Amino acid sequence: MFSPQTIIADSGLAPKYNSDDKGIYPAASWQPTGQENVINHQGGTSSGYDGNTSWNGDPSNLTNSYFNYGNASDPDYAIRQYARETSTPGVFDVYTNIKGNTIKQSKTLDLVFVVDRSASMNNDSRYSYIKKGISDFFTDIKKAGLENNVNVGLVTYTYSSLTTVELASAATNATKINSMLNDNSPTGGTNTQNGLHAAEPMLEKGSGDEKMIILLTDGEPTGSFRVKSAITENGTVYGTSFDYNHMDGDGTSTSISSYTVNGHSINTTWPATLGEARLIKNQGISLRALGINIANQYQANMQKLASPGHYESVTSAAGITNYLDSQTENIISSFSTISNGTATIPLGSQYEYVDANAATVKSVGSKTVGTAALPWIGGSGNTITLNGINLSKDEEIQLHYQVRLKTGTENFKPDYWYQISGTAVFKADDISDTKFGVPSGKASGTSIEVTKEWKTFSDDVTLPEDISFKVIRENATNGAWGEATGILTVADNWQKKFEKLTVGSSQVYLAKYDGFGNDYKYTVSEETAVDGFNTQIEHIGDNKWKIVNTQLGVQVEKRAAESQDKLSGAEFKLVKYTDDFVTEDPDFSQKLSGNSKDITGNITNGNYALIETKAPTGYELDQTPLKFSVKDGKFYDEAGQEITTTKGEQDKDGFYLNLSNENAYILTGVKVDTLKAFELTLKKTDTEGNSLSGAEFELTNDQGEVIAFEYADEAKTKLNFKDLKPGTYTLTETKAPADYHLLEDPIKFTITAKGEIEFEKQPTDLKVTLAKDDTDTNQIEFAVENTAMQTGSVTVKKYNQNKEELANAKFELIRYTDEWQTIDESFTKQIVANTEEVLSELKSGHYALREITAPTGYELDETLVKFKWEDEKWFDENGEEITASTPTAKNQLYLASEGSADLFIARENTLKDTTLTIKKINGYTQKELAGAEFTVTDANGNAYEVVSSTDGIFTVKDLKPGSYTLKETKAPEGYVKLTEDINFTITASGTVEADKNADFTLTDDGQNTLTLTIKNYPAGLLPKTGGQGILLYAIVGLILIILSGSGITVFRKRKGV
Repeated sequence: MFSPQTIIADSGLAPKYNSDDKGIYPAASWQPTGQENVINHQGGTSSGYDGNTSWNGDPSNLTNSYFNYGNASDPDYAIRQYARETSTPGVFDVYTNIKGNTIKQSKTLDLVFVVDRSASMNNDSRYSYIKKGISDFFTDIKKAGLENNVNVGLVTYTYSSLTTVELASAATNATKINSMLNDNSPTGGTNTQNGLHAAEPMLEKGSGDEKMIILLTDGEPTGSFRVKSAITENGTVYGTSFDYNHMDGDGTSTSISSYTVNGHSINTTWPATLGEARLIKNQGISLRALGINIANQYQANMQKLASPGHYESVTSAAGITNYLDSQTENIISSFSTISNGTATIPLGSQYEYVDANAATVKSVGSKTVGTAALPWIGGSGNTITLNGINLSKDEEIQLHYQVRLKTGTENFKPDYWYQISGTAVFKADDISDTKFGVPSGKASGTSIEVTKEWKTFSDDVTLPEDISFKVIRENATNGAWGEATGILTVADNWQKKFEKLTVGSSQVYLAKYDGFGNDYKYTVSEETAVDGFNTQIEHIGDNKWKIVNTQLGVQVEKRAAESQDKLSGAEFKLVKYTDDFVTEDPDFSQKLSGNSKDITGNITNGNYALIETKAPTGYELDQTPLKFSVKDGKFYDEAGQEITTTKGEQDKDGFYLNLSNENAYILTGVKVDTLKAFELTLKKTDTEGNSLSGAEFELTNDQGEVIAFEYADEAKTKLNFKDLKPGTYTLTETKAPADYHLLEDPIKFTITAKGEIEFEKQPTDLKVTLAKDDTDTNQIEFAVENTAMQTGSVTVKKYNQNKEELANAKFELIRYTDEWQTIDESFTKQIVANTEEVLSELKSGHYALREITAPTGYELDETLVKFKWEDEKWFDENGEEITASTPTAKNQLYLASEGSADLFIARENTLKDTTLTIKKINGYTQKELAGAEFTVTDANGNAYEVVSSTDGIFTVKDLKPGSYTLKETKAPEGYVKLTEDINFTITASGTVEADKNADFTLTDDGQNTLTLTIKNYPAGLLPKTGGQGILLYAIVGLILIILSGSGITVFRKRKGV
């Protein structure tokens, strides 16, 4: 093992500092060229400080300002810590350098390379990489000046052969070992035990302080020596003694013929190989092994073969170089002056890291410290540590990080030196605590200038002796103060420059920069309010501020809600409350006139209201209080929102600030009065000025809303529309007075914001009157004229079913007060059809015509014929306009001519049903005969009931116009029945036509009774020659002959036919 070596820091070489009103800073110092805000500790040796007071601070300078420990010309190690300003004010780069050297005492190391030279080492040039790596090892050892401190031997092995170079100094053996490696080529199998067994006696004979084997192999052992004794440790069998004259294994596999030793089964080469390694390690020899592309199944045994933590595995031949380089560095570092070093660097209390995670460490010496060998950065909170520092000759590391000066804290002083770190200490194996020099930094301050100006509009104002104000510092980061206060007095003549302010009970300085190099922005944000004054703060220059106090005042402005015109005549009172707008202060009351230029003063903190006491003529008095508050020189509305607008809102009560007077901060209360509601009275007249009733109008505003009306009188000659506001209206007549024309066009008018009436188009049939006074409403009166409508007339035509005119039909004309529901009893008119009579001068309305007297022999038709006269047109019951001027149907409404007002009503009457009475008599005696039977059928074969009596009278009822057949089916007993049927026709006009021997008589009483007399003669009675009977029968026969040869027509006597 290494002999202990101790390096002691020079007790006389320690950093020293001054502490005074300038701060804490190095007693022996230097500053980077051109930088005034950072100061560093000089370097030196045991002889004293180096006296270098300035250089550029370039971190690539590896000469200046080191504390050198040991020999001044070749120190064992050197350290320095310094800072320099960055381009960001208040931010500093901090550099910490640690430089090593080589211990040149008599420490030595014995090392044997044991190299696998089996045939597989030719694969991927493994053997070539090993040769190069060992050759580079000798080169690096020489460069490190250790070629006489490191003794090196070589063993190469195959399955059955060995080549060796005995242990000697690297200076002596470098060429021999390189030649031996070059002269031998890989061949055969692998007997790793044989190679280890050959290396052990070399090390045993060596004199080095530390002994080491580096084993380089690419495969599992395929040969080993016979195990003579064995033990088991942690489940693994280890050989403890061997027969070196007996070889096991065939050189191709780890398997061997099984045998038993001490109860242990030996069936592979591993127990012997691991056992050999165990014996070597037990002698204190460090066994390090590299497995080159070793199969996974053998990795565990390779781990057991090497000393704990010293087995590495690579999967490619190129990894061999890296491994040997690493081993070389480890060996060289074991001779370093700095081993297992640590640097602890606490942060200065007035600083913070810009980014602690951005700290870096790098190699800066002429000999590079590999990345893997660099120390790692640790620490927590406000401390950075470097751990695992191992440095040899020409090796140097440099730590870099950035800090910022906390200029925002309450204890910051401008231009005061603050140490960038706390006590920074370096130590290592055999090196006791050594202190770094600590740099200091500082930052500059600034000031603000504040001026006070008073503005008043009255002379009885008392001003205070002093005022306080608040300063806001923007960009204040964590831990920095953001608000401070200052006091300005009349003794200062209201102007002063401040370098310090107050935070709490402490005085604080004004730093120029924040920790990010930005100028701190100081703003005078507000002052402690002066009652009765508004405060405005103006920025008048670089860090210069003016506080302007302006006296508070109140005015009131009166406007028309609709036009925004200012109104005269309004009066107000200003009241103050003793509480939250409930109780008025009896000691405070001021009167104001609307739109006056006078300013009301004495406005101090409290709650107020402006109340209207008199409204302008024609406007509503609105006594709703305009409430506002005054607090700390500002006006607030009732909801607590500060009033800042400088323009009042239209159509709305409220407040605005009037800043037109530079000596007054005026709150203007705006009270918007609404015109009193308008009432429109509409009077309806004819062209002569006579009142008309029953008109209806629809009035809509510009939102399309309908304003309902009420009749102002029972006669309904006046209509009232109430509660009209300024705006545009459309007046449309929806119903004219009866028999008068509707207005052709709507009347569009506007009630202006000033209460005047304007028409879109001046109507010619309208008279307007407008009145505004102190009554409850403003009055408008329209007198609207209507033109009378044309009247209608009615003429009646009466026809039968053959379109023949019928006389004597009389009708009455009925008028309704509504749609054919309620009869107007005051209206009575009658007319006779088919005469020159005309029902004229009929006005608009619903009518019905009803027949009251029918023509003789005709049914009375009491059907109501309904029609109406409206808008100078005739309409039928279904509302269809009557336009026909030529009758095309029996029952029809038609006009005298197209577009005529003369209505013709054509009606058809139906003939009453006819009753047929049949009388049966003796042809000789004319006496009635009973016992006959008859049938009566119509053209369709329908039979009618024939009712007989005992006296020979037969009756058939309900015969309508049409053709019929009478047939005697039985004659009276002893009489001859008719031999032929009697055919007869009842026409639509009431006549009867018969074609046989029929004796019909038609009554003239309007009941349409038809009488037929039929004569029967006794049977078997023959006339005697020359007797009377023959003559009688001859006459009857003649009559029958005549009747059978021509028809008979029977007419009813009726008027007009």
